[in-house]
Amino acid sequence: MRLLTHNVLRNNTAAASGTPPLKINAVEVRVDEPNTDPSTHEHEVTFVKSLLPSLDWETLVMGAKALGLDSLPPSVTPELAQDEGFLRALYHVLMDVHLVNGMLTCQETGREFPVTNGIVNMMLEESECR
Repeated sequence: MRLLTHNVLRNNTAAASGTPPLKINAVEVRVDEPNTDPSTHEHEVTFVKSLLPSLDWETLVMGAKALGLDSLPPSVTPELAQDEGFLRALYHVLMDVHLVNGMLTCQETGREFPVTNGIVNMMLEESECR
């Protein structure tokens, strides 16, 4: 599961408000090497620039720290939002860092969602949907 995916996941059970991010409890993390092909750099920068307004930055920082990455700044300044080096590094964090095995836990209800082989099981019991 990529950190980009984690940024939008919420607990949708009836008992939860769906607002707090899910806490990551990592068992296995994989970090892929960043793409070094210069022909993809412009695409990566454009992709991240388009995502920045919709990212929940606080959730991203929390998720990155849970996966052992402490390099994200506490906020994105207008200067950083235009810095190609920062945007490419952010692309790497969003797309190349994977939670392979672990658990996502709702901070509001304690409901756990297992992650196995990079796939989150968000299936709910019928009783949780009412």
